[in-house]
Amino acid sequence: MARYSDEFINELKENVDIVDLISDYLELKKTGNRYKGLCPFHSEKTPSFFVNPDNNFYHCFGCGAGGDSINFLMEIENLTFVETIKMLAERSGMELPNLNDQQRKHYKKRERVFSANKLTAQFYNYLLTETNMGKKAFNYLKKRGFSKKEIEDFQLGYAADEWQLLINFLQKKGFSLDLLEKAGLISKSKNNSYYDKFRNRVIFPIFNNRGEVIAFGGRILKSEKSYGPKYLNSPETPIFSKKKNLYGLHLAKETIREKNSCIIMEGYTDVIQAHKNGFKNSIASLGTAFTKEQAELIKRYAENAYIAYDADTAGNKATLRGLDILSQTGINVQVIQLEKGSDPDQLLKNEGASTFNNYIENAVNLIDFKIEMIIQNKDISDPGIRKKVLRSIVELLTEVEADLEREIYLERAAAKTNFKAEVLAKEVAKELEKKKIKEPNRAKTKKRKQKKFDLYSQLSYYQKVEEEILAHFISNPALREKIVNEVTAKDFNGRTAQLAEYLFQGKIISNSVKLEKIKDSLEAELLSYWSEILVKQDNSLTENHILELASYLNSKSVCNNKEKLCTLLRKKELSLDKLNRILLTFYSLNYHIERRD
Repeated sequence: MARYSDEFINELKENVDIVDLISDYLELKKTGNRYKGLCPFHSEKTPSFFVNPDNNFYHCFGCGAGGDSINFLMEIENLTFVETIKMLAERSGMELPNLNDQQRKHYKKRERVFSANKLTAQFYNYLLTETNMGKKAFNYLKKRGFSKKEIEDFQLGYAADEWQLLINFLQKKGFSLDLLEKAGLISKSKNNSYYDKFRNRVIFPIFNNRGEVIAFGGRILKSEKSYGPKYLNSPETPIFSKKKNLYGLHLAKETIREKNSCIIMEGYTDVIQAHKNGFKNSIASLGTAFTKEQAELIKRYAENAYIAYDADTAGNKATLRGLDILSQTGINVQVIQLEKGSDPDQLLKNEGASTFNNYIENAVNLIDFKIEMIIQNKDISDPGIRKKVLRSIVELLTEVEADLEREIYLERAAAKTNFKAEVLAKEVAKELEKKKIKEPNRAKTKKRKQKKFDLYSQLSYYQKVEEEILAHFISNPALREKIVNEVTAKDFNGRTAQLAEYLFQGKIISNSVKLEKIKDSLEAELLSYWSEILVKQDNSLTENHILELASYLNSKSVCNNKEKLCTLLRKKELSLDKLNRILLTFYSLNYHIERRD
């Protein structure tokens, strides 16, 4: 981690409006002097994610995520600390201070991978558009219906039918073979010689959501075994993880936000053709099996997703598991049902945008789609098959939590299968009853989650006082010595006592870099509690008020201790030694109160 000065970090945070930053990723609504929204780090329907603009902190009361602008950007963009500082500095127009040699070396290595990818994309694009060797690939793309505009927008390219063309180009630019191999651009043979990974292929650069080239996909032009599979993708690298990225998101994200929906496709050409025809909220999943990370990435931008996969792909088990992941993340999933053998690329090219738009308008939700998949190509007149279909539909409908919604699907399923609705309802009721027995507390938990979240509803007055004192101790360095003179860690209770013990040890040097300095030494629960009390902090309280609260807390603690001693003194059987210790403790407590008075 880079050791930036406290002054620089503090100035950087002051220049970054945390509400403005977080609003780039989710919708925030003002509530009092705070903002709230649906947490981007876990699936939820009731907002429990709060931002306090007064001290630039956020905290989710659902999953415990919390921190400042640096923590938020690191988590949501999956960045290193140095990358985060760079991005925030660019956002606020600040110049980065110098790094030490070790930090510069680590940072430069990662930057070199980005640079190598960027140059590679430009090189492949040049071969495609400016050279004779790229004409075959250019004509292929032209036949697919793509013009120079789409080629430039997506920076399409061509990897020549040469073994070391890219290697020679990048080595002349100063890149080592070791780095190029780690970047996934070249491969090593059994005799330890290197060769270009992509050869004789149309190249589709893959970008992260910030528009940086992180990987490549290549489609073969000549189907021969020596060239490998039809489609070849970059391996996992220091800057690329297939499960965390989506093709075309860098161009689609603004439209996705505007429409609050995205269209998810299978292939690169599907997405390019969709953008060409005006569906600029289209992206591809880099595979049909959706991951949790990809689902959460989409959730940052939209609440609705239309799935436009090939008919054969849409119904397979891996795809359905992926769609379940999307749905579980809180995304409303609608499936576009294309004709068998059709794909978005060909449909848009042959029939145009209006036809594809009709398919979107007739998309079905995930439950309806699953019902159709259950009965598809089944002879439900056969008693054995009919029984299996019934069982599958019942299992599916028990997953629907809302009673009214389940009733609607019951009627639809009955109409499609000629089952009696009351029979289906009876079987579903039986299964739901079994689930209730297995999960007796599920209904209560669900009811609690649906309640409107209140920052303070579960706190006692004394806990509020304790949290307020600690929050001001953390965020106001000038108050720390005065607070310590009024109160001790022993005056706190529970989690506040644990946190106070840590804070009062003098480990907190600066307000500006507090989280970066404690992250490795403070356990996760207390780290989350740290951001929680800062989000709840009342910044309208004056310094005198905070010190009065600290004095009150100490006095309350002393009184509680005296009451405990009085209870002990009432006991009939006490040794002389124990009695003496109790009286001495009682005397010291009185002396402490008298000194304060």
